[in-house]
This record gives sequence, structure tokens and C-alpha cells, in this order.
Amino acid sequence: MAVIAPERPELPERPSRRERRKRRKADKADKLRKAGKAGKPRRPRKHGERAKRPKRTPIRRRVLRRLGRLVGHRPVWRTPKPPLRFLPQATKVSAVGLVVVLAPGGTFFGRVLRLLVIVGAALLVLRAQRGGAPRRRARLATLVGVVDVAAGFGIGLPHASADGLSLRSMFGVTLVVVGLPLLLAGILAYGRTVRGWLRLPVLLASAIAAAVLLPPVVSAVAAVNPPPALLDKLDPGDKGFVYDDVELHTSDGVLLRGWYIPSRNSAAVVLAPDAGMTRSNVLPQAALLAKHGYGVLLYDPRGTGASEGDAMDLGWTGERDIYAGVKFLAHHYGVRRSKIGVIGLGRGGEAAMAASVHDGRIRAVVAEGVGRRSPGDTLRIPGTPAGWLQRVTENVEYATAAVLRRSLPPRGLRHDIRAMHPHKLLLVAERGEIRVGQLYRRTAPWTVTLWKLPDTPPLQAYATRIAAWEDQVMGFLQKNLRPRQVPTSS
Repeated sequence: MAVIAPERPELPERPSRRERRKRRKADKADKLRKAGKAGKPRRPRKHGERAKRPKRTPIRRRVLRRLGRLVGHRPVWRTPKPPLRFLPQATKVSAVGLVVVLAPGGTFFGRVLRLLVIVGAALLVLRAQRGGAPRRRARLATLVGVVDVAAGFGIGLPHASADGLSLRSMFGVTLVVVGLPLLLAGILAYGRTVRGWLRLPVLLASAIAAAVLLPPVVSAVAAVNPPPALLDKLDPGDKGFVYDDVELHTSDGVLLRGWYIPSRNSAAVVLAPDAGMTRSNVLPQAALLAKHGYGVLLYDPRGTGASEGDAMDLGWTGERDIYAGVKFLAHHYGVRRSKIGVIGLGRGGEAAMAASVHDGRIRAVVAEGVGRRSPGDTLRIPGTPAGWLQRVTENVEYATAAVLRRSLPPRGLRHDIRAMHPHKLLLVAERGEIRVGQLYRRTAPWTVTLWKLPDTPPLQAYATRIAAWEDQVMGFLQKNLRPRQVPTSS
């Protein structure tokens, strides 16, 4: 049987290259015409006229585009909805500002680690922003805004007021200018993602949370990164006393510098300044003590004045400085070990109470302007609406400081006061501190003597009541240290 092969269909004739080119031009012109972008007809070229080269992208724009691709941000052809259109640019500015603001301080390894962490976090945030849902972009904007506000208000502005115009202060102000609008825009954008009647409650809750939680976070950042405190030009020689320049070495290897006025009555006192103060701020009290014959050791707390180390306004490491001072007095000629006391202002008084628990050579402590040092103290304030709010804010502050400092808060002052027995404590409670002083007095009435000054500003007992301060403090030291009787110098 013969097999008949099927006829092959005739293929259409392939157009030539010129016809294909004309067809592509016609299709392109139709698309432009439909989109409303049809341009003017091309002018025929004259004889001898050269064809114009297409304009190239400027080098600056090409370099910036390449750098943007390197950091993970690609151009978005679809414009995002306001108010988050500036989120990528704000993130980059924030990263540069944080690098400059957080660069000083610490060891070289710590600086490199901070730089790597900031750059890595910025790259992750930029990558998460691309093509993200509106709610995710709103959360990222809020996060970047909180970090900028905390660093700007906690580090930038305090250092700007202390150091004046500098690169660090300018970038600190920049973080504030960028962070506040970004935080507000993030909250509003998140509210837009919520539909129906829940939008208003969500916005109110976000605003209240920011108003309550952001200030303690800023306070913690400022406490961990305080501006440097400088020494005044006055010294004990200007007050008419012979003194020595001394150096103290703490147990963790920090070098402290101070002055020592020799003792004439075999007793000596360590003067511990408040956070942000130097030995110059307690020089008047030292002159009065030296006038009565006491040996006086004045020092700059770590990170302030001429001392080394990292400062902290919460004073969590202040007892180590006091240990070094007591050790110096105990090994000094002319001072008996059983006649050593500590006078502390503010955070220095809190550190003095903590140090007296573990150092038996401290026989008497005078603490002025004592507040709350840890969450254990805060949770025991009598309960009122204002007290509840204070508990929340102070606990947030302590927790933030613990994370930034990479250390746990110290024990509560109530525990230290209870453990001070048989040593004695004189609490000087001024305006706004009476309630806390009464709380500590009830903790150990056999140890604490409370001196109430309701009309005196904080830490101004000596400046406003010199005669009363002399009677109270000198009488307390005379009773507990029992120094030798010497004539009072004029």
C-alpha cells in the first residue's frame, strides 16, 4: 500500500531586516501615542551634519547610584505614600549621626564594635524597607525615630551645651531634627494602617506610650554618656591649707586623682562628690572639716575632672572609688583605721552607704541628697498614681541603663542601710527628699539619724545653713569617730 505524505504547509516569507526595523519603530510610536508621550517628528539631518550623541548620565549621579546599590537601597519606581517617602534617606543620615555621636569614649575595640553594629543595623533596616508593607515601614520609621531622639537628646544636646560647637554636637542636633519628625510620621503612618474605629485608640495609645517611655530612655542614655566635668582653678592652697596631690587605684584598674589635706586629730574623711561634680565642688566642705583638724581626701569620680574611666550619672560604680579612698587613708601615717568616715553628696552618698556594708573601716557615713538607686528602692515607694507612674519610668530608666552598661543595677539602699549596723548614718533630707528619708529611717531606726530640711534646695544644706551644717555634721563625726581634741584653726 502506498503511503501518501502530508503536504508541508507553506511558511510565510520572513520580512527583511529593513522591514522589521520599520515595524519596530511603528510599534514604538503607537505605544508613545497611546501613552500621550509622542514627541515631535525628527528633523532630517542636513548634508555634513553629525548625528548628536545621546546625553549620558552625569558621573556624580552614577557614583551615587552605585553607592546606593552597595548599601542595599535600590531605586523604587513606585513612589511610596507620604509621610514615609524620606525613610531611606533619614535612615542613612541617622546611621552617620550615630557613628559620629557614639565614636568617642571606650577602648579601640569598643569603638570598632560600635561602628560595625551601627552599620550592620542600618543595612538591615534599609533592606527591610524595600518593598515592605506600610505597617512594616511605619514600625521601622518609629524605631529609627526613637533611636535618633534618644541619642540626640541624651548625648548630642548635653554635649553641645558642655562642649560648644563641635562635630559631635552638630550631629547630635541633626539626630534630633531628623528623629522627631520620623517618630511622629511613623506613629501616624501606623495609625493609617488600622481601619475603622480602632484608629483613634491606637494613635492615642501610641502617643501616650511615647510620652511615658521615651523620657526615661533618654535619661538612661544621658546617664550612661554624661559630658565631661572640668576642674576649677581653686585648690586647698587657696583656702590656706597644706595639701598633697594623690593618685588612687581602684580594684578594677581605674586611676583617680585628688587632693589630701593631712589630719591633725588622727581622724580622716573621704569626700565623695555627686555625679557630674569634681573635687572642686566639695572644696568648701573640705575646708571646714580641715579647720576642725580632720584629714580630708577629695577626689574626682571616674570619668570626671582629671580621673580616668567612664563616668555614669547613676553612680553604680561609685563604691569602688570610695574603697580606693578608704584604703589610702587606712595606710596613711597619722590616721587611725578606726577613725575613718565618708561624707557623700547625691550619688556619692548612696555609694558611701553601699561601701560601708563591705568595708568595716568606714565607721560613720553622712549622706546628703539621697534618692533611689535601683528598682528595689523604687518598688517600695508608697502607692499613689504619681508613685505608680514614677515606678514605671524609673524601672524603664534602670533597665535601659543596665542594657547600655552591660551590668545589673546594684542592690537597693534599704538592704544596705539594714546591713550597715553597727555603723551609723546621718541622712540629710532636703526639699523633695523628706518622704524617701523617712522611708529609710523606718528601715533601720537604730542606725539612721534623719536631719530634715524641707525649705532647702537639694544639695544646698552647706551653702544655705553653714552654722547648722557645722553643728550637725561635726557633732555626728565627733560622736562616732572620737577624734583627738585639737585647737580649731582660723
